[in-house]
Amino acid sequence: MTGLGSRQDALKRLGACLAGGFVLALMVGPQEGTQSDFGYEFRASVLNPRIFAFLALGVIGFLAITFWPRVVPLLTRPGLWPLVSGALAVLAAQLLMSWYDPVGKFSKVADAVSKSPGISGLTSAFFGWLAWAQFAVLVIAGGVAIARRIRALAYVVAALAVVAAVLCYLAHRSVVSFAGGRQGPDHSLAYGAAVIGYVVIAGAMLAAAMSATDVANTKRFVNLVLGWRPGLPAVVLGLVVGLIGLTGATWFSPTQSNLSLSQTHSLFSGQGLQSIAFQDLGWLSWALLIAGTLASGAATWWRNRLAGWVGAVIGLVGVVVTLVTLYDISSLAGKQSYQGFTGPWQNLGTGGWMVAAAFFLLGAGGFVVATLPTRRAGAEAAARAAAAGSSERSVPSGYLSGPGVVRTAILVLIAFALFYPPTATSFWQTVLVTEIGISVLLAVGLNVVVGWAGLLDLGFIAFYAIGSYTTAYLVGSLPVKPPSWLHMSPLLAIPFAIALCLVAGIALGAPTLRLRGDYLAIVTLGFGEIVRIVAVNASSITNGSQGPAIAVPNPVVHLGPVHVQWGLAPLQYWYLLLVFIVVILLAFRRLENSRTGRAWAAIREDEVAAQATGINTTRIKLMAFAIGASTSGVAGVFFASQIGSFTPDNFVLNNSILIVAYVVFGGMGSLPGAMAGAALLTWLPEFLKAYVPPADRQLWIGLVVVLMMIFRPAGLIPARRRRAELSHFDELPSAETVAVPVGEGLGGRS
Repeated sequence: MTGLGSRQDALKRLGACLAGGFVLALMVGPQEGTQSDFGYEFRASVLNPRIFAFLALGVIGFLAITFWPRVVPLLTRPGLWPLVSGALAVLAAQLLMSWYDPVGKFSKVADAVSKSPGISGLTSAFFGWLAWAQFAVLVIAGGVAIARRIRALAYVVAALAVVAAVLCYLAHRSVVSFAGGRQGPDHSLAYGAAVIGYVVIAGAMLAAAMSATDVANTKRFVNLVLGWRPGLPAVVLGLVVGLIGLTGATWFSPTQSNLSLSQTHSLFSGQGLQSIAFQDLGWLSWALLIAGTLASGAATWWRNRLAGWVGAVIGLVGVVVTLVTLYDISSLAGKQSYQGFTGPWQNLGTGGWMVAAAFFLLGAGGFVVATLPTRRAGAEAAARAAAAGSSERSVPSGYLSGPGVVRTAILVLIAFALFYPPTATSFWQTVLVTEIGISVLLAVGLNVVVGWAGLLDLGFIAFYAIGSYTTAYLVGSLPVKPPSWLHMSPLLAIPFAIALCLVAGIALGAPTLRLRGDYLAIVTLGFGEIVRIVAVNASSITNGSQGPAIAVPNPVVHLGPVHVQWGLAPLQYWYLLLVFIVVILLAFRRLENSRTGRAWAAIREDEVAAQATGINTTRIKLMAFAIGASTSGVAGVFFASQIGSFTPDNFVLNNSILIVAYVVFGGMGSLPGAMAGAALLTWLPEFLKAYVPPADRQLWIGLVVVLMMIFRPAGLIPARRRRAELSHFDELPSAETVAVPVGEGLGGRS
């Protein structure tokens, strides 16, 4: 019976995995049914050889689940996860990214190469069969070498991975050289991602071959690398990015002339460019890069605070000089209507922004060293940690726990947020502002209510609507006009939107103070729908289902000689939004660690116990509703002023549920988690536009959330408390005395 039962369980598991592969085949691909043929998508997905690939994925899943006890010990082998990371990078390069911009992705370039007589045999073989063959051989052989701990094979795979990286680079250069620029400039990054992936695979195999242990301590390795010389990772990254920006990246006219740094210098020679900008295009940028690298590098190596401050100042000067140069060349070209462009910050390539990011990173490395605690303070902290007892030392430290590592990571993220957006396409710049930036604000606000106070709010989108309609009223876009003295710019509407959302949050929280769990969720859901229905029915005030009658204008600031107008480009809103996000994060971070934040945590864990300890639960819960609502009001102001025209359909229940999904997916109670969850789940549907029909994109969000809840229930970046709760915190070693039965003590009978 045991054998029969296990066989039946295995068959059921196999059937479920094959069904999962079948459903995945329906979800992947641009096929979509029509009103005249509802079965077209089904036939295109199933009655096609592609179905066997998805069924094979189901079989692989079945094998992984069935033999999971044997697989688990292999998951901690040195080199395994770097091998997986490198393989995913190569897969993304060969499936998702562009290999030659005028043609497109790998498959399209392969098709074009096959139809191009005269191209080199190596390139033809690479795009014909070699690329996938070398990938499969390296992954399989690398997996065998790690699983069986065959050092000789690991060294061979590492060497072959380096050869594969060289082949990727040569094949791409051959395609670009063969095309000769006849089809336009190429800025593709797929070959770079593939090269990096193979280099990572080579490093993984070297780690597997040279490791003296059977179990990899990933956390210890990460902290050792990042904390070995505080700030050094930022300096190294800045140097690499700076060298790429100064040597190979495009500085000006990326779509037509595709000019490098030296070519841009030659183009603007004798054109009246400011002296500092002209010198920066010539020698000054190199000099600053070398000086910043030497100063910050020396500071990080010897932990010299003075050198750190020098490096930070050089980095700041480099950023300012580079931005001045970019402004001057684009402004001068705009005045001369060069290639049809009319103003500053237009027609720029990625090179200048990469160099600005490099200087920021170099300065960040110096700043980390300059602001580190002194050695004496560090020794005192270590002594206090040692005196805390062995029970605390037994708890494994998390990632980024080395000295200066968190600060370095934050500065790297700031560099990315400042200097990556200008290099993105106009489509992704718009998505960054209208989708990702707004979603991050909403998720941070809802995290106060759901993550910190533990109050499930399914009507949070209502405050977003209140903020949007408040802005529309104050700028005169609704049928009901404000008094002349109250008519204002959208930016000035922010305090009014915050005030109204605070009142609305209190109005929602006051009647629901005695409700918990599902009952509270139902009431808040109803509140969200009430606001939306009122917006639809109150046509004399809100203009009904059509939204504001007049488009909400873009913000304008007049302060003496300073005149700033938003709306000319999406990035203007991004940097304004970034300022508000940083301010809100700093305020919420302080709030989380305050008495109020601890009171929210107490209410979330046990409201009765919190009230018994003297916490005014009524006031604290109302504060959670009000503060979360105010953040949503700020998001509503940005949404209304950036998009201009909106309708009540922008505030449906589905959007409220999505915001809750952002918080849960990222990690309830975690500010970084809420931001990461909002950014990822907002980016995913936009990314899937080229691969999945619109009706199927929400399926992918649901799939990702379900997988996260299964394999990482605490969320993407969980809060410490929640991670401990879901990781059997009570099973950690304790210093408390444990009662021992008499029969097991020293005097017990044997």
